[in-house]
Amino acid sequence: MRALGGGLFLVITGCLFGQATGARLEFDVVDIKPNNSDDANGSGSILPSGQFRAVNIPLKEIIKFAFHVRDEAIVGAPAWTESEHYDIVGKAAPVGSEETFYRSTRAVALMRLGYSWDDTFRQMVQSMLADQFKLKFHKEQKTMSVFALEIAKGGDKLQKSAEAGQPQCSRTVGAGLQAEATCKNVSMDDLGQALQVLAEQYVDRDVVDLTGLPGSYDLKLSWVGRTTIDQVGGLTMPAALEKQLGLKLERRNLPVPVIVIDHIEKATEN
Repeated sequence: MRALGGGLFLVITGCLFGQATGARLEFDVVDIKPNNSDDANGSGSILPSGQFRAVNIPLKEIIKFAFHVRDEAIVGAPAWTESEHYDIVGKAAPVGSEETFYRSTRAVALMRLGYSWDDTFRQMVQSMLADQFKLKFHKEQKTMSVFALEIAKGGDKLQKSAEAGQPQCSRTVGAGLQAEATCKNVSMDDLGQALQVLAEQYVDRDVVDLTGLPGSYDLKLSWVGRTTIDQVGGLTMPAALEKQLGLKLERRNLPVPVIVIDHIEKATEN
């Protein structure tokens, strides 16, 4: 299990947005308890045994996990969804073979993208929110400030993936917050999602892929953290992205899908 400060889920997967299609996916058993510990830390995990676990997590973070969106893409959520924390365990049939939330240290983080059982669990969490918290919502397009991922002047410097495989990224952080990310089998959409976690000091909003580049790529990217760049020198992440990969991030106002909360209630302990 990966413990995360501030009760935040952290996972990079293929995007699932909206209600489940076809047969409704749901947990066999759900246990929900309000958490009034006032502890600043929370944790989350998806286990191959078929268990979803959230400990001391604000409800809004669980909603964000269920629909795989950032905070700004949740519209109309009441304030209590951020202040009310819950312990939630959902049990279902075994899926997959590895944990979704991986062990990591301050120096090394490993993230895998696009496991199919992530989407399965997200749909089950959506069902749990509808059943236990009476969640009702609809989707809209809203113009928001995002980063557009584009090809830089001079063209891209990307290398096609050497072999087929599951997309994944690893990041190491050395002295002076000098970071290096290594990604394999990533699409440009995957890269846009990954940068929001791998380089969160620079990428504080959604990334929309406008490169038009198909397929998957193997790549390396090295940069210096925003808080130490003046002291140690080197490349910022946007500068590294352009110099090393021939890509750029441009701030744009673009229409993106959002979740609008129509109704939600506090759950009682079960």
